[in-house]
Amino acid sequence: MYKFILDETNNDYCIYINLISSPAGRYLSRRPHVIALVRELLANKKLHGRRVIVERDLGRNIGTTDIVSTSDSDNIYYAQPLKSETYSRFAKNRYAQPSSLLTIIVVRDSDGNYEVTDTWVGANHPAFPGDKYATIDSNDYWKTHALVQDAQIIQSKSITKTWPY
Repeated sequence: MYKFILDETNNDYCIYINLISSPAGRYLSRRPHVIALVRELLANKKLHGRRVIVERDLGRNIGTTDIVSTSDSDNIYYAQPLKSETYSRFAKNRYAQPSSLLTIIVVRDSDGNYEVTDTWVGANHPAFPGDKYATIDSNDYWKTHALVQDAQIIQSKSITKTWPY
């Protein structure tokens, strides 16, 4: 695994990202400016616990969020993003929206360091149903929200109009 070190100023742990194969790495490859925002947000944050979710309003427009609220008038489909076995919900003809929020998920590794496993511009949200981190709120949330079309590269053979959860 390639570890891109974000912060090693803390004596208790360092913070890193796997830029090659993690969801965070795939997201950052399309939005490299977010790496500086992740560093900014985590620089003064003391991390505790096995899995930590950090969401912060940075008080300025930092990019666009790929998640939108949906209604019955939206054209919805489901598909598996590349390198994923979990289906995501997508809305056709919807566009990313400006956001000042940044969400970061970090997980403590066996050495006591923290890996940024996922990050995105936008509010925190429950994992997709079927994901190992899905919660009791996942189904309800993802029935009323979706990713904008082209937010992620999808496996074209997995596209369906039927709720796959």
